[in-house]
Amino acid sequence: MEISNLANLIESGSSGQANKPNTELGQQEFLQLLIAQMRHQDPINPMDGTEFASQLAQFNSVEQLIGVNEGIETLRNSQELMSSSLTNSMAASLTGQSVKALSDQVYLEPAQSASVSYKLQNSASQLDIIVRGADGNEIRRETMAGAPAGENQWIWDGYNNSGERMGEGNYTVEVVASNEGAAVESLVYTEGIVDKVRFTGQGVLLTVNGVEIPIGDVEEVRGKHLM
Repeated sequence: MEISNLANLIESGSSGQANKPNTELGQQEFLQLLIAQMRHQDPINPMDGTEFASQLAQFNSVEQLIGVNEGIETLRNSQELMSSSLTNSMAASLTGQSVKALSDQVYLEPAQSASVSYKLQNSASQLDIIVRGADGNEIRRETMAGAPAGENQWIWDGYNNSGERMGEGNYTVEVVASNEGAAVESLVYTEGIVDKVRFTGQGVLLTVNGVEIPIGDVEEVRGKHLM
C-alpha cells in the first residue's frame, strides 16, 4: 500500500485528535503508520516481521540522534551565554586600564603626532611604514634602512609625503619589512588607556587612543598576557 494512502487512513482514523500544522513524522504518527500498514497489508503477501523490527529500530535510532543534537544545541547556547556574560563583566572593568591590542588604525589629533607600534618576527634590512587615508590611498611613506626583531616604534608627525599637515581622524598603517629580499612578518598594534567600553551586537569594543578595538584583539592588560 502507498504511504500517502496510509497517511490518509491515519488522518481519517484520528478524528478524536486536533489537526496539527506540524508536518514532521513524530513517534505517535510513526506507530500509527505501522499499525495501519499491518491492518491493510495484503493477506497473501503479509508484512515481513524482520522488516517491521528493522523499521522500529531505525526510527528509535533517529529519535535518539535528534535528542542528542537538541541536547548539544542547548549546551552550546548555554556556553555562549556564559562566555558573553564573562566577556561583558571583564570588559566593564577595563576602563582606565592600560592595554596592548592588535590594530592597524591610528588616530591623529590636531597639532599632535601619532605613535605607531609594530613587531617584527625577524630583523629587517629594509622597512617601509605606509600611512593610508580613509579612501585607502597612500599619504605618507617612511623608508628605513633596517629594524631589529621584536617590538619597535615609529612616530608619525602628522604630515603627508608633500609636507602638508593632515586633518584629525583615523588612518590605517601598514608595515612592509624584508631581509635581503625575503619578506619579514610584522604586526601593528596600539598601546594606551581604555577610555570607553561599548557593547554592540557584533561584540565588545574598547576605545584606545581614539580607535575602537574588538576586545578579542587585546593581547595584554597591565603587562599580563590574555592569550
